[in-house]
Amino acid sequence: MRIILFSISILFCLNVVAQTLTNPMDILKQKREVIYGLDNRRTHINKHQTVIYGLYTGLSFGKNFRLKLGVSGTPFEIGKFVDTNGVLKRNRLLFINVGEEYDFLTYKRFSMTSYLQAGIGSNFYRELNSFGTEINRNSRLIIPIETGLHFGYNLNKYLKLKTGFGWRFVVPNESKDLSGYYIKLGLSFNIKNFKILKEEIKTRTHKLHS
Repeated sequence: MRIILFSISILFCLNVVAQTLTNPMDILKQKREVIYGLDNRRTHINKHQTVIYGLYTGLSFGKNFRLKLGVSGTPFEIGKFVDTNGVLKRNRLLFINVGEEYDFLTYKRFSMTSYLQAGIGSNFYRELNSFGTEINRNSRLIIPIETGLHFGYNLNKYLKLKTGFGWRFVVPNESKDLSGYYIKLGLSFNIKNFKILKEEIKTRTHKLHS
């Protein structure tokens, strides 16, 4: 926990420095490109290892700044909240979110990215007694805020290895038990660059046979 909190503190310092070096309006004037993809992250919610699944779309400005709009949730019930009366609370999350990613450090194929995302939605929960019988079903407003530090490594022109970690804060206070760390690990596939490379290979092959 201390390592995560320390890393996030460093992240904010680096991000503030990076933002002061560049006028934010200049970033938004750079070449725009539509982006979309999966936004899954492994997480820990009250003694339960699980996955929050997500989809997003948005705009990329230049090569280092992205604004994203998405929807995230847990299709399966999560969490193991047991009160003093032995009542078990099972949770299912669904929320929309907006966020930003800023590549504040790029060196050759490697990049470091600040990540900040906020959402609003509901926790659809059930309460079960000690015999496993449902005694209550309801929903509650949640406002999850995620911040973290992500890393990327370009394997080639169209495939990128991505990983990262951070913390999710959930408010209001009655839903704070849904807070927890998250970890990301996956591959990013750039369809546009793949098509360009495919056409280049096709052109070269055609010239060789001509």
